[in-house]
Amino acid sequence: MPVVSTPSGGPDSGSPPEPPRAPRPFRWRALDAGTAFLLLFGSIWTSVGAGITTIFVTVGGPPWNDVVLDRRGKRAEAMPTSVDATGAFVNGRPVYRVSYDFFDERGQPCESAADTTDAAVLERAERRERLPIDYDPEAPALSRLAGGSASFFGWFTLLPLAFAVAGLVVLGTGLARGLRTRNIYVHGVAALARVTGWSGTRLRVNRRRLVRVEYEFDAVIRRATGSTTFLDPPVVGARLWVFYRPADPQQNVVARGG
Repeated sequence: MPVVSTPSGGPDSGSPPEPPRAPRPFRWRALDAGTAFLLLFGSIWTSVGAGITTIFVTVGGPPWNDVVLDRRGKRAEAMPTSVDATGAFVNGRPVYRVSYDFFDERGQPCESAADTTDAAVLERAERRERLPIDYDPEAPALSRLAGGSASFFGWFTLLPLAFAVAGLVVLGTGLARGLRTRNIYVHGVAALARVTGWSGTRLRVNRRRLVRVEYEFDAVIRRATGSTTFLDPPVVGARLWVFYRPADPQQNVVARGG
């Protein structure tokens, strides 16, 4: 609920220095807390989601490999050559990489490998028993153990990608708001506004609560209003400069130094 307040010191009867004429340099401080939040968390979600997806695809293989093998894969008998620990675990079970040799349908020798946690398969591989595999005749290095998967994590690999996509949407929204703010700040018409009230928000920066400040100003032939956030809000009645779009004065931003 907005709270009109007059902190100690009373309203500021003076006016702050007039800002430079357009086009003026942009100040990052002009971005409101909402826009900064969108940019920050959009960047975090995008980076984390894309990073985890990349790791899953690199370590476990992309899920579309199974689509390829389902469509054109050929069956062959492979001879295991080694069983190596990968250092990864799934549901508490260690993941091992089984390397093997086999001949493709043209009789050409090929090498490939697949990851598994199947104890029975690993025992057979350790005993160097032949294992049935599916391979891509166009790229024989792409293969999987019969009944297994070429992508160890399957379509779950793409789950983190949903966070990246959501992050891109949030980041895009923040960028659009930031660019709009920048355009108004750099090219907008300057006007002297008066603070009419302020209220606390739920957002904090370094444990300090952000305060939403409301103000009004005369724009050409009508009065316009706006609001922004401050850590140290000006008193009610104080004057501050704003920039606005002449075609729509409700699109405005507070002039900030620094």
